[in-house]
Amino acid sequence: MQDEEQLVRNAQQDLTQFAILYDRYAERIYAYAQREVRDKATAQDIVSATFEKALKGLPRYRWRGTSFGAWLYKIARNEMRMHYRKGKWILPLIGRFFSPHNVEQSVQRQEQLDEITIALSKLSARDQELLRLHFYESLSHAEIGEILDKSPRTIAVAVHRALRRLRTQVAKQTQEVVYDVSL
Repeated sequence: MQDEEQLVRNAQQDLTQFAILYDRYAERIYAYAQREVRDKATAQDIVSATFEKALKGLPRYRWRGTSFGAWLYKIARNEMRMHYRKGKWILPLIGRFFSPHNVEQSVQRQEQLDEITIALSKLSARDQELLRLHFYESLSHAEIGEILDKSPRTIAVAVHRALRRLRTQVAKQTQEVVYDVSL
């Protein structure tokens, strides 16, 4: 696999080389958009707009030591914001699929997933986005920083604090359930 910085330089000199970058990132950007908007057609529109803007902006793109993908995520994020402003946003339900070993584990994991989903929905949009980019998209602090125009250290602290708020929210929910049952 070619060095990403070199791929970007090649694409800047010969736009037909942009196809390599498209092939590398299109599925990831689509998956990100699909999870956010929960609509295939809208996700495809967001991917198209993202790569169209990336292609137009490619001559001005400057390598900053983080992945080209971080720049694409940033463009996609802005496209989703514009989509939201137009009133077409559908809040995502965050969930992961588990491959349970038995029915009891499956039920237990689903209950945990439900608790986490509810707790996440009570966090700020900023905290939700940070946790989603870090854990679901598996982006580094540097990549998230590039997307959000923050330093990697600021992102690390923000992710840590968002996790702490999530833990607090889950604990609070658990206490509420125990309290409701004991009445």
